[in-house]
Amino acid sequence: MPQYLADIKEKEFFIEGEEARHLTVVVRHAEGEQITVFDGKGKQYKGRIERVQKNFVRGTLLSAVEVRKSALELELCFAPTSRQTFEDVLDKCTQLGVVSFQPLSTQRSEYDLLKKWETKAARWRQIILSACKQCDRGDVPVLKEPLPFPVCAAHKEQPSLLAYEAEDTRTLSWGMEKLGHPASLRIYIGPAGGWADEEVVIAAECGILPVTLGPHILRAETACIAACAKLL
Repeated sequence: MPQYLADIKEKEFFIEGEEARHLTVVVRHAEGEQITVFDGKGKQYKGRIERVQKNFVRGTLLSAVEVRKSALELELCFAPTSRQTFEDVLDKCTQLGVVSFQPLSTQRSEYDLLKKWETKAARWRQIILSACKQCDRGDVPVLKEPLPFPVCAAHKEQPSLLAYEAEDTRTLSWGMEKLGHPASLRIYIGPAGGWADEEVVIAAECGILPVTLGPHILRAETACIAACAKLL
């Protein structure tokens, strides 16, 4: 059963705008029908539609739904390589359970993708929301504004790993054990051309551990999905 993002207040839910239009016009739900709603923060409910208006739906909450969550809160920090691969990463890694996305600009990045961020971010957040609805996820990952890699690396509030193509012995499992299996983690994935030597030095200075993703050089988007799947 599809689920819908709703404003939850006590024993009622409210759905507005495009989400309400999709529910009533596209899927054609009607008053009296039961649906699943979620608040985007990790809670899901079974509910009954009580009133349908243009771009507005009101309903009653019937029961809470048990939500499954990963034991690890994972933030993916990555350098996008193209619009299509960026959107694929957002979609697939949302399904896997990533809690936040931090786009990066690096020395070898495709900088044009991150220009005019404000005009593009709405579409990308909608891709994340659609993935949440498809995979029955109760929370919506955060899409952060782009940062240069050195600025992001300097934020040391979370244990972090860096997927590095020149590393050949220290695995993700090794990194997690070395960090004491933290409850939250950042994983850094570089651009198509890999990390510059200066960036590897910056990572080391910031306490970010380099790890390998295996014996082969992966495409950047493959590395994102593979690392998140392994960690989650």
